[in-house]
Amino acid sequence: MTISRLSCLLAALLALSCAESGGTVAVDATYNLTCPDGSAPECGSLAPDTCLGPVGQRSIVGSRGETTCTGEVLDVRCEALERPDGRTFVALEAYVGDQFAFTLDAILGNGSVEDTCEVTIVEDSADYGGRVTGACGSASPSVDQPCQIANVSIEGGEIVFDLQCQPLLSSISVLGFDVGAVGGGPTTIRFSNCTGF
Repeated sequence: MTISRLSCLLAALLALSCAESGGTVAVDATYNLTCPDGSAPECGSLAPDTCLGPVGQRSIVGSRGETTCTGEVLDVRCEALERPDGRTFVALEAYVGDQFAFTLDAILGNGSVEDTCEVTIVEDSADYGGRVTGACGSASPSVDQPCQIANVSIEGGEIVFDLQCQPLLSSISVLGFDVGAVGGGPTTIRFSNCTGF
């Protein structure tokens, strides 16, 4: 009797949380990793073969809890916290096990990056970017700010933005990747059913 009551309570809470957030958090992060101009061919640590995409192309797409083509469960988080100054702190994460990931932490205001912006890409268990080498902002990529976040759109529980990095360096070596769309230019990243927006 107690177990069935507990099961009903858990089911009700789960249904309520899904209804409030509009569904399970989902990600569409498709990007291309290429060696920066003038770098050595072994610029980064590309996985030798992956079902997430050929060569340096990666597609981390799906909803939290889904099993990916690698056999790992997709872990997706998308949260926003409004600050007292009216700006919004955003934390985005999409992990495929510990082998591949895309994360972004940023403070947004009026649809653009305003402060504390960090991009991290995990490729074959190696981190690129992060707190040390993954600074991002609205300006074009530079040595001090390798990643550009542009065309930020927040509507309902969804955040969409363009991303381009030149280059995104490893936090433990001098190796790195340019990050963008297949064929060049920025790529578009989308997280949906986020909380706090």
